[in-house]
Amino acid sequence: MDLDYFLDQYYQATHIPVSFFQDRALVSKSSLSLQDFNLPLILLNGLSDPLPELWYSYTSEYLYFGGFTVEEENGILFVGPVLPSECLPRQAETILRRLGRSAKDSASLRAYFAGNISCDLSALLAHLRFLQYAFNRKKEADIARLPFTWNIPYPVLEDIPIELRQSIDPADSWRERTLISYLRYGRLDDMERLLDEEFVHSENWNTIPIEYMRSYVLSANVMASRTACQSGVDFNLANGIASHYLDKILQARTKSELPYLFYDFFRDYTRRVACIQQLSSHSKTVRLINQYIQSHLYEKITPTIIAENLHGNCSYLCTHFRKETGRTISVYIQECKIKEAERLLSYKDFSIVTIGEMLGFSSQSYFCSVFKKITGKTPKEYRAESFS
Repeated sequence: MDLDYFLDQYYQATHIPVSFFQDRALVSKSSLSLQDFNLPLILLNGLSDPLPELWYSYTSEYLYFGGFTVEEENGILFVGPVLPSECLPRQAETILRRLGRSAKDSASLRAYFAGNISCDLSALLAHLRFLQYAFNRKKEADIARLPFTWNIPYPVLEDIPIELRQSIDPADSWRERTLISYLRYGRLDDMERLLDEEFVHSENWNTIPIEYMRSYVLSANVMASRTACQSGVDFNLANGIASHYLDKILQARTKSELPYLFYDFFRDYTRRVACIQQLSSHSKTVRLINQYIQSHLYEKITPTIIAENLHGNCSYLCTHFRKETGRTISVYIQECKIKEAERLLSYKDFSIVTIGEMLGFSSQSYFCSVFKKITGKTPKEYRAESFS
């Protein structure tokens, strides 16, 4: 295969950058007219040996990338990096800081990503599977996720000056470990109390420059997302939550916004973990059903769909779930969707009609009927009480 031609044509067709390495040395890459800041080389340098046959990774700045071994060429085809959405100015500045470059390069970096297609994780994995088959004639179902650490082969700007590293922590290490513990076990009430008392209203925030404060909150968002995944939250769901808060953190203009975003995403992750752990059952099957429901609240969910995705018998799953929990899967799905609706109603961003549609209810009247049956109030009454 003419590798140079393939890399160039693949980029022209997909606008996803691809590169080829041998012994971690860059040999060839798709011809780009824009500066790529050596990102493929630097990102590959941040992974530990040995690399599995097929893998992917991502950075805390939401740069997604992956690769696989090309057997005939005795090298690695590297795919990416890509972003799931537009590269925001502050996001570009954060990446440039990682690369040891000046913020004045922000426009060039954003132009590079604007020339590439926005690509979420599921799309990247599809490209990896396709390319793996094209080169090696292998169909791989599983793709290994690798941890990434920035490892720049030249001097890098410090994210946080040494003299500020102590003062940037809004609480001591014991409180931070406690915070993560509450998240891991879904202890929402304890989490809210600790956040309110020790983090949101901490006077230490006032002494920290906004950019260092933003860096801390960004890192905390990634840490919380990973902890949520370890506690059973679906990876794509946790990643979506992390991306949502990433945008808000990067767009924050005042220091006062950041502690409340810190509070919001820790509550959000912890609530998701609590939902997964709320069923009092030791049954692995019940936990799997619950995890599927919590990860697909914004989709149509039925016992049949759950059975298909869990590769189980629908009748058995329904009988087992009712025996273990005392209620049917269908009733439990409604309860979980209404609990999510309560959360959404406590914000003014969405109309009642929109919330019903988002959660997959067939009509507004049906949504209101189910909501009142479970909560004893209409969505309108619930929202009014939330803001009273």
